[in-house]
Amino acid sequence: MSKVIVKRGGSGVMRISDYWLVEVVNQCKWILKETDSNHSQNIRSKKILERISKYLNQVGRINSIKEKLKEESERGVLPI
Repeated sequence: MSKVIVKRGGSGVMRISDYWLVEVVNQCKWILKETDSNHSQNIRSKKILERISKYLNQVGRINSIKEKLKEESERGVLPI
């Protein structure tokens, strides 16, 4: 018989670096741009972006993320 171990307690908080948060935001923005507004991935991306915005406002990291997004968009790309 298999037993399932369930850990209770804790706040269920996940830590994520600014780099990975910016990557998630960029992916969500790309999905919003490339899919129709009624597509399930589009709807999911909108909800993720809303949740990230709420989180950043709560913890006060919104300015650092905005700076990293700006750096990411201004980064030069070498021609192939």
